[in-house]
Amino acid sequence: MNSKKLAFYLWMLLAIGGITAYFLYPGEINLLFLEDLSEEYHYVALIIYFLLLSARGLTMIPSTPLLLAGVLIFDPLELFIVNMTGILSSSTIVYYFSKFLGFDSYFETKHGKYVRKIKRGLTDKELPVIVGWSFFPLVPTDLIVYVGSSLKIPVLKCLLGVFVGESILNAFYIFSTNLILKL
Repeated sequence: MNSKKLAFYLWMLLAIGGITAYFLYPGEINLLFLEDLSEEYHYVALIIYFLLLSARGLTMIPSTPLLLAGVLIFDPLELFIVNMTGILSSSTIVYYFSKFLGFDSYFETKHGKYVRKIKRGLTDKELPVIVGWSFFPLVPTDLIVYVGSSLKIPVLKCLLGVFVGESILNAFYIFSTNLILKL
């Protein structure tokens, strides 16, 4: 077995194991453990939160559930900075390792229609399409990053688009959720 297949199978095992453990033990696997950790070891909790966000791209799980858990635990500005850093880290991982981890076949199979549509749209309007896609909450940002990678759009251009789109969305989520919680 080559290293590519081994890495893919280990990734699948980790993702399936984590999801299974969450459904079997929902009381024990709870992101709110970061709240207790945050009170005593604030920076450790931030690092764990960042690592969860960074690894999230490998599982294709949206960042919104982590963001909403983070709203309950961290200061809004601090959460915004760590959340955006984690999203950019995750996007970088998807950009560089999507083909290696088999995301190309996943996206082409599961979202083939969108992949073709994005590729057509990206040909002459790369940055605006990436920003718009990243801002829209009902589509996976990892998909636009994968397509950008497959089209050899420079990584900094992809990350800039993701940053602009996601930062607007994240700022809205963080600050509106905080306002609602204060009511």
